[in-house]
Amino acid sequence: MSRKSRPKQYIPLFEGKTLFQICAERNHDLVDRIQVVGSIDNYELSRLDFEQCGIEDYGEIIEATPRNTAASIAFAAFSAAPDDILVVTPSDHIIKGADAYKEAIDKAIRLAKQDYLVTFGAVPTRPETGYGYIEHDGDMNVLSFKEKPTATVAQEYLSSNKYLWNSGFFFALRLQPI
Repeated sequence: MSRKSRPKQYIPLFEGKTLFQICAERNHDLVDRIQVVGSIDNYELSRLDFEQCGIEDYGEIIEATPRNTAASIAFAAFSAAPDDILVVTPSDHIIKGADAYKEAIDKAIRLAKQDYLVTFGAVPTRPETGYGYIEHDGDMNVLSFKEKPTATVAQEYLSSNKYLWNSGFFFALRLQPI
C-alpha cells in the first residue's frame, strides 16, 4: 500500500487515522509549536492530516529534493531560535502508553535544557538488520551509534543487552552558531 506518492505514515490504517495524524496529536500539547520537515512529494499530505486533526498552528520546511534525516534535523535547527529545545519525532512510529510517553518527553526536555543531547532507543525483540542501533553503558549514556548490521552482528547486539534500536527521536537545545 505504501508508495512514493503516499508513504506509510499517510495511510489511514488506525481507526481511520494515519501515523502522521497520531504523531501530530500525540505531540501537539507537549510542544510549543510543531515544525514539520518534509519533501515536495508529500507536503500536501501533511497539510491534509493537520487539517483533519484540527491543528492549525504549525510550521513547514518543504524540501525541494528529499534528503536524509540528518538534513531534515539541520533544516529544523536552522529555523529555530537559539534557546529553543528541538524535539525530533519521526511520524512513522506506533507508541502505546500516553502517560509514559509524556513523562519520557518531559524528562528528555529537562535533560536537553541541561545541555544534554537526548535520544530514545527501543529494546530490541529480535536481531533486526533494518534498524540502526544505539550502544549504551546501562546508565543512560550513549557510547556509539551503529548503522544497520548484518544478521550475525544484530544477534550479537541482541545477546549483549548493550544495544537499543535507534528510534530516531532526538532532543537538543539549539545553540548559537559560532
